[in-house]
Amino acid sequence: MSMKDHTVFNCLRNLREETKITQDKLAKAVGTSRQTICAMEKGEYIPSLRLALLISEHFGHPVEDVFQLKRKC
Repeated sequence: MSMKDHTVFNCLRNLREETKITQDKLAKAVGTSRQTICAMEKGEYIPSLRLALLISEHFGHPVEDVFQLKRKC
């Protein structure tokens, strides 16, 4: 498997902008750091299942609408 096969895309930046929430406020809401949110948005960090679920719950979307194996947003 190539490294590309391990990529997880996300819609975090779009969701944050739609809801007018900062990286810092999202991080505090889900119990992580702003740097982690930033790294996820850049595609440099894949969250744990727990963190992905917390983020999805925060935005009120199913996890597969926020995180995908193929870019959807």
